[in-house]
Amino acid sequence: MVFQIFHSQSLCLRNQSVKNALGTNLYAQKECAGIGVKMKYKSEIFDHVLQLYETTGFNDHQLHCVIRFTNKLEVSTMEAALIQFVKMVPIMSRVYRNNNGNAYWEDTKMDNRSDLFQIVHSEDAFYRFTCSRTVEETGPQIKVCLLSMEKDALSIIINHMVTDGGGLKRCVYLLSDLYSRLLKNPEYVPDKTIDGERSISGVVDGIRYRDRIKILLHNNKDNNQAGACKFPMSTKKAVTPFILTRKLPRDRYVGVLQYGNRHKVTVNDVILTAYFRVLSDMLDKREKLLSFPIMIDMRRYLGDKGENAMTNMSSTVILCVTVNQGEDFNHTLMKVHAQMKAKKENYLGLSTHLKLSAVYKIFGRRLGYILLRKSLKNPVICMTNIGIIDAERLKFEGAPVEDAYACGAIKYRPHFQMAVTSFKDSMTLCVNLYGSRQDQDNCTTFLNHMEEELKSIN
Repeated sequence: MVFQIFHSQSLCLRNQSVKNALGTNLYAQKECAGIGVKMKYKSEIFDHVLQLYETTGFNDHQLHCVIRFTNKLEVSTMEAALIQFVKMVPIMSRVYRNNNGNAYWEDTKMDNRSDLFQIVHSEDAFYRFTCSRTVEETGPQIKVCLLSMEKDALSIIINHMVTDGGGLKRCVYLLSDLYSRLLKNPEYVPDKTIDGERSISGVVDGIRYRDRIKILLHNNKDNNQAGACKFPMSTKKAVTPFILTRKLPRDRYVGVLQYGNRHKVTVNDVILTAYFRVLSDMLDKREKLLSFPIMIDMRRYLGDKGENAMTNMSSTVILCVTVNQGEDFNHTLMKVHAQMKAKKENYLGLSTHLKLSAVYKIFGRRLGYILLRKSLKNPVICMTNIGIIDAERLKFEGAPVEDAYACGAIKYRPHFQMAVTSFKDSMTLCVNLYGSRQDQDNCTTFLNHMEEELKSIN
């Protein structure tokens, strides 16, 4: 990545310690005054995409994770862990300066820790926090709330511009590790920072030119499409953000696992099948083609390159399935599985990354951003499977984790998404929306149907 250094005083040229501190992701440096330096860091393509989701009315680009414990956390240790976390992952304390295609991240001081960490004593206040958001222009890009009760809980919100669902899980694992280390040794200080390359080059650079052409030609529609089908929603102007969750009990979750094993399909195939069947009924789409994108974690293409940054590695792929009248679950499952198998054999999810990369390389950052802003389409219906939250990695010393779930951004009407996560022997389905009471009722009905559909396979 090319970087430039701008000087306001010649003293900055002589400041060798500052020069040694410059990283490869540095975009600019200014306001040198002999004492402090304000650093600018180049924004990346998916920073622009996620920020534009607010502009286009798709979602509020936030990630959410809620963790519940069997007893209490040590408050001062939790706060210390969060401070160490932000130092270890510097982008969390930076602010985003939106300058169209030349947007950048900038270092700033975190003078107000209440923006980073707060404590509440009621479920209502905890829920209100969970439905809130970070503000990229003022920071920080992460905030945490501790529900202090007989059994504590944590709500963690991260700006989706900074990372994706896979990165969110990495963050909570890291936070739990820091807490555990600090509880044992309050003087503990991490010996590394996570502040490397945030671009999508790690995914696309290793693909041969002829393969890129093949991917773009074969998967030319595997990106977000606006779509014609809409989930039933009210038109009332008074809306509030809500996150509805449905935790599947152990026997239901185990049933999904066993059903998948019997039919040699993934859990994701089973959930997608239920999703298609429920939406086909609620949208009156039986006998009609229903299509929507699902999220793909592109870390599958990193190989052994590792990941020394918090970034977005998500993409999308479009699935199209027709659920016929009288068709049983297994019949729909085979359609979904066959389509997913075909997608996996043809560079799953790479089309979106290659298109974005090509646009920015050919037209440059500013014009590339303008083209992105004009062409970006928001899927009206989509789904994301954030996957398993690893109980072996999510461990807070002295405070066993009872339950955990994660979900993506809160959508703006008419957009609809279901998020899925698993923890230990349970699965949680989430629907997030800025909506009315009627919208909450419709989404609750949807979750009821999802639970019944998954119950039917047993």
